[in-house]
Amino acid sequence: MSPRRYGKTSLAMRAIEQLQYPYADIDLFKACDEHDIAKIILTGIGQLLGQIESSPKKLLAIAADFFNTLSINVSLVHAGIALDFSKKEIKPIDTVLNALKKLQTLAAKKNKKVILFLDEFQAVSEVTKNYALEAVLREVAQKSKNLLFIFSGSNRHLMEKMFFDKKRPLYKLCDLIVLDRIEAVHYIRHIQNAAKHEWKTELSDSAIQEILKLSELHPYYVNKLCSLLWQNDKPPSEKSINETWKRFVLENKSVTERELLLLTPLRRKLLIIFSENANIKGIYAKDSLTMVGLSLGGIQKSIKHLTQMDYVYVDQDGCYKILDPLIKNVLILEKE
Repeated sequence: MSPRRYGKTSLAMRAIEQLQYPYADIDLFKACDEHDIAKIILTGIGQLLGQIESSPKKLLAIAADFFNTLSINVSLVHAGIALDFSKKEIKPIDTVLNALKKLQTLAAKKNKKVILFLDEFQAVSEVTKNYALEAVLREVAQKSKNLLFIFSGSNRHLMEKMFFDKKRPLYKLCDLIVLDRIEAVHYIRHIQNAAKHEWKTELSDSAIQEILKLSELHPYYVNKLCSLLWQNDKPPSEKSINETWKRFVLENKSVTERELLLLTPLRRKLLIIFSENANIKGIYAKDSLTMVGLSLGGIQKSIKHLTQMDYVYVDQDGCYKILDPLIKNVLILEKE
């Protein structure tokens, strides 16, 4: 669990690759209803079958037998198994339950451990009307010895509800891994190794610190800034790093502004204040209320929304910070 662009998917895939188990990478981001979720899960299982059986003839036979009772037609394509859902509308909950049970039976028969990696899993909570699908997943996960589940999500508010609400089926089903920003010492080692590989020399301390300062150790922006810098023929200086970052901010300014316009004026006002003041604490105190010019109720409601949507976080010192350094820099530009 972590905000978007913190590296959840790449970390999970790296671990899966090291385990060398057959797996299905099931991205639920585009799911709009229960039928979409069922079809995405079944498509992932179809791809997984191709990892369990390498012989095309045997794979087609296994897949045909696997999906026959689910009223789904299968065909063999270059990438493995293709599924046709057009013949009959599937019943999402029953179909997923039956498919997972059949997968457990097949994996046990083959004496294999298989992994179901359900990415952007909060979509289940967003598009389903009840907890039936969550109950199905708990039933299978608890009883299966050969199926391993990884649930990943970027909406921490919804993920926490799904796994920590006693009324929900998935309550405390899993071990929780919360991804925070990677510490500077690890980035420094990684960046220096990459610099030596690219330019046969390390970066200066000032250059390294400038990269980490501008990106604020945010995984996506460390990688993005470095990917731009590594397009050059020579190691970057502190000046060139600043110029590259400013150019990146300007290029993304209009897109970021359009995103911010979706927020209410009160929420945008709070973001502007947080972008200008790095050490704001006790936002509910009277002096802070006067500075912001909002009512206590307005501030509480706005900060709750901004926190849930990962615009704002509270650091270890209790200060309110903008999570995305690009958004912060665009707001600073507008002020200037």
